[in-house]
Amino acid sequence: MQAEHPFIDWNFVTSAILILHGANERLPFEIISCGTGTPPRIAAFPMLTKKLLVVDDDTLFSTALRDYLTGETLTVFTASTAREALRLAREESIDVVILDQKLPDASGPDLCPRLLESNERSKIIFVTAYPNFENAMAAIRAGAFDYLSKPCEPEQVRLSVERCLRTLQLERTESVRAYRTGLEAKGVRLIGENGGLAEAARLTRLAASSDAPVLVTGETGTGKSLVARAIHYGSARAAGEFIAINCGAFPESLIEAELFGYEKGAFTGAVGSREGLFEMSEGGSLFLDEIGEMPLLLQTRLLNVLEEKVVRRVGGRSFHPVDFRLIAATNADVDEALGQRRLREDLYYRLNVLRIHVPPLRERPKDIPALAEHFLRMIAGSSGVEVLAEGEIDRLRAYGWPGNLRELRNVLERACLVQRGGPLKPSEFLRPAADAPRSQAAGGPSGEVQSLKELERKAIVRTMARTGGNIARSARELGISVSTLRRKLPAPTPAESK
Repeated sequence: MQAEHPFIDWNFVTSAILILHGANERLPFEIISCGTGTPPRIAAFPMLTKKLLVVDDDTLFSTALRDYLTGETLTVFTASTAREALRLAREESIDVVILDQKLPDASGPDLCPRLLESNERSKIIFVTAYPNFENAMAAIRAGAFDYLSKPCEPEQVRLSVERCLRTLQLERTESVRAYRTGLEAKGVRLIGENGGLAEAARLTRLAASSDAPVLVTGETGTGKSLVARAIHYGSARAAGEFIAINCGAFPESLIEAELFGYEKGAFTGAVGSREGLFEMSEGGSLFLDEIGEMPLLLQTRLLNVLEEKVVRRVGGRSFHPVDFRLIAATNADVDEALGQRRLREDLYYRLNVLRIHVPPLRERPKDIPALAEHFLRMIAGSSGVEVLAEGEIDRLRAYGWPGNLRELRNVLERACLVQRGGPLKPSEFLRPAADAPRSQAAGGPSGEVQSLKELERKAIVRTMARTGGNIARSARELGISVSTLRRKLPAPTPAESK
């Protein structure tokens, strides 16, 4: 029976293990979070299988290597001709190639670049019965990673293959880290699982137990990315990469290259080849936030990736197999987006295998004390945790929270900075316009109920007027992307035009 430790956040410990282990090889087990006071459980799951191709016209040599190297984490293919090797390279995502210097229909140095066209990440080990300096230099110039001379011991080949696989893992880790602008370290804990987030938490656990696409809906700032990370770190892909991208933050001309990658010379400035996010997410999860902001043409290509499990880079001619779990999110009204043809129906049906709705903070006031305590601990870090003044929790519960969790953290952080040393009064930093009683929040001057669309239109008009028409600043205040604000900008009424 596991002991309870109320002062240890085991979810944070779990995250730290995964993050610190990220630079090394994949974990051969799954870490299942059980709550703040309970140590995590460990469950084994299969390692991702790597693929090796032996290309040699000596079938006895190929068969011997295949039997020696094949294992639980390594699948070995064999080919006796260049034509057969190229076919396997196109159909399979080959990690390591053991290539003979001379083949019946091609030479090793000539075949090497053609193999790398299918997967430039592949590591090629040249093996030759005619070792000399010229052959070694030709192999290196052609792109070889290592060079062995026949006859060679099986153990020597195994060590060379292990070096190739270790280098591949390090390169992938570095590629992902170079892309990320920051590291999400502590965000795998859902607060409110016994309150307003009970249903969302149940569906999150259900999603983590499968590999199906997930669609997360909810207003801006409700914690959709937190749900996505909880799905990833609770799944069998927890040891893989979690990569997030906001589809509304990229211009239409750039998002395709970010997702699919590109080949050298595909466009101006493409001085080299680069993996896209689909390939970077191999073995892990890809989170596409604001999926409704993705151009319709790219939505079609995304659907093809989900169906076929292959991607073709911008400017490329070959297809690359991919294995990732997709989690998408949107803050838009899905029915409205479908009706306005901003979201393709066929893509929606593919994503909507499991749908998780994250309720806004105003609908879960009972969770505010736990959320406030959590944010105060995060803000305090190693210093002492500030306390709230008497009656503050009731004021925070009565507030409408148009900015949801993001706004709650903002006012708490501001209070910690401005009111340091005494009981905090974050309610002093709340927006008066959003502090109206909930019964009047949807009413007009005479108390009549207004539609959500009308309330949205008025909020946009007021914000634009307050910022002097500054779209970027207005989008920040409203908590939406610039492209979403441009699309939602209403035509002014006669009264507002005066």
